[in-house]
Amino acid sequence: MGRLSCGRAQVCSKRARRQSRRALKGRRRQAAPQSYSPGDAIARARGLAAAFAVFGLFWGGWAACLPAIQRQTGASEAQLGLALLCVALAALPAMLAAGRLADVLGARLVPIGLVLFGAAATLPGLARSFPQLALLMLAVGVTTGLLDIAINAHASRLEAVHRVRFMDGLHAAFSFGVLVGGIGTGLLRRAGAHPSWILGSVGLVVAVTALANRGSSLPSASAPRRAPIARPLLVVGLVLALAFVVESGLEGWSALFLERVLNSSPAVSGLGPGLFAGAMATGRVFAQKVERSSVAGRMLLAGLAAAAGLVLVATAQHAIVALAGLVVAGAGLALSAPTLFGLAGRIGGEGGRGSALSTVAILGYLGFLAGPALIGAVSGASSLRGGFLFLCAVAVLLAACAPALRRTVGETGG
Repeated sequence: MGRLSCGRAQVCSKRARRQSRRALKGRRRQAAPQSYSPGDAIARARGLAAAFAVFGLFWGGWAACLPAIQRQTGASEAQLGLALLCVALAALPAMLAAGRLADVLGARLVPIGLVLFGAAATLPGLARSFPQLALLMLAVGVTTGLLDIAINAHASRLEAVHRVRFMDGLHAAFSFGVLVGGIGTGLLRRAGAHPSWILGSVGLVVAVTALANRGSSLPSASAPRRAPIARPLLVVGLVLALAFVVESGLEGWSALFLERVLNSSPAVSGLGPGLFAGAMATGRVFAQKVERSSVAGRMLLAGLAAAAGLVLVATAQHAIVALAGLVVAGAGLALSAPTLFGLAGRIGGEGGRGSALSTVAILGYLGFLAGPALIGAVSGASSLRGGFLFLCAVAVLLAACAPALRRTVGETGG
C-alpha cells in the first residue's frame, strides 16, 4: 500500500512537472517578440498610422507652399528663415510639457494633439505680413511639439504592449505623408489653388483624423513614476542629434549642391530632396527585414550607409552619381529615428515613456536645427564638397556610437 501511494505520488509529481514545463513554454512563446511585416504593424494601429501620415502631409504641403507664402507676406529670405526658427523655438519647450502630459493622459493625448495641430495648420496660409507669419508659426510650433511627442509615446506603448516593432512602419507613414503633401501641393498650386485653401484643407484632414484615434484598446497609463535615468537618455538623444544633423543637412543642401557644383538644371536639382525623402520612406518600410537586429547593429548600419552615400555625393562628377548617393544615404538614415525613439520609450518604461521621449526628442531636434547651419559654415570656409564631406564625418561618428548604445541597452534593458 505504501509503495502504491509512493508510485501514485511519483506519477502525480511527473505529471505536475510536465504541466509546469508546458506552462513555462507557453509563457515564453507568449513573451517572445513576434515578427510582423510593416503592413501587419500598421494594420494593428491604423488610427495612429493615419496620425503619422497627416503630420507628414502638412509638412510636405507647407514646404511646397513656401514660395507662395513668401510672396503674399513680402518676407525676405532672412525673415522667412526667422519665421521657420519660430517653429523650433516654440516646439522645444512644448515637447517638455507634452512628455509629462503623455505620461498622465496616455493615448488620449493623440486626438487632442491632432485637433490642436489641425487648427494651427490652417493659420500660416492666412498670413499677409512677416509679423503675422512669425506669430502664427509660433502656434504651429507649440502644437507640433505636442503632437510629435503624443504620437511617438503612444507608438512606444503599442510596441511594449504588443511586443511588435511599430516604429518603422509608423515613421514610414510620416515620410510617405511628406511625399504626398509635397507632390499634391505642387499639383494644386499649378492648378491655381491658394495656400490658404491648401493648408486649410490639410488642417481639416488632420483634425478629422482625431476621430480615428478617439479610443484605444490599451489600458490607461499609470501615474507618473520617477524620472528615467538621465545618462542613458542623454546618450540616446546625442546619437539622435548626430543622425538629424546629417538628415537636415542633406534635406537643406542637396538641391543646391546639384545645381551649383554639378551644374544641374532646376528640374534635376529638385529631384535631390525628393529622392532622399523617398529613400527614407522606402527604407522604413523595409526596416522590418532587420527587426531582430540590435539597436547598436541598426545604428551601425545607418551610419555606415549614410557615410557611403555621402562619399558618393561629395565626390560625384555627374548628377546621376550624386542622386544615387542621396538614395543610399536616405535608406540608411531611415533606421535612425524609429530605432532611437523606440529605445527611449523602452528606457522610460510605464509612466515615464513620454518624459523620456521628450528629453531625447529635444536633443535630437537641436541637431536637426544645427545641421543646415553647420554645413553652411563648413562650406563657406571650404566648399560645398567640403560641407558634404563634413556630413560624411558626422555619419561615421554616428556609426562609431554603436558600442555606446550597446552599453546603454545593457544598463537599462532597453
